[in-house]
Amino acid sequence: MKVLLADDHALFREGVRMVLENLAEGPLDIIEASDFPQALSHVRADPSIDIALTDLAMPGMDGISAISALRRAAPEVFLVVVSASEDPQMVRRALDAGAHGYICKSAGSASMMKGIRSVLEGDTFVSPHITVPTEAVQTQGEFDADRLRSLLTPRQRDVLGMLRQGKSNKEIARDLNLAEITVKLHVTAILRSLNCENRTQAAILAAKMGL
Repeated sequence: MKVLLADDHALFREGVRMVLENLAEGPLDIIEASDFPQALSHVRADPSIDIALTDLAMPGMDGISAISALRRAAPEVFLVVVSASEDPQMVRRALDAGAHGYICKSAGSASMMKGIRSVLEGDTFVSPHITVPTEAVQTQGEFDADRLRSLLTPRQRDVLGMLRQGKSNKEIARDLNLAEITVKLHVTAILRSLNCENRTQAAILAAKMGL
């Protein structure tokens, strides 16, 4: 079994690795990632990965958006969230985004292995003490990175990423080989689409969107 273990805490990865090595049946190959971009890179590059165990709170992307991205990048990989959050709504959203299972970090090692085996057998597994609602509740002002990204063209996302880096219109124009007036038009469109009053607000959103 080849496992992708994605968590930004090295100590937690080490602990899960020990659990898997002690309780797994048969050969085991574990690949580690400390953020969502690394996790995405691994599943895209290695089609032999059987299952991905991933936290929801890692650098690089919003967790729910990252679940969707991982599923799109590697639809054949079983995806299990291993998270400290025991919020039933968060569990519902993770499952809706494409996760095959949800294991709480408070679970014991035996429960974790039971969940992994259940998912590999084709079942959906959620830590037993969580009652999952039938549908997710959208809260007012809830952040939806995928929806915001969809409001922008690929070039506008490039420009927004550079805004996040604090680059001026002139620097962006140079780096993207665009006319400065074109960059200015893109910035105006970005602010309008994201309902931002200034570049600083747009940069903060860019960070949350993983750009």
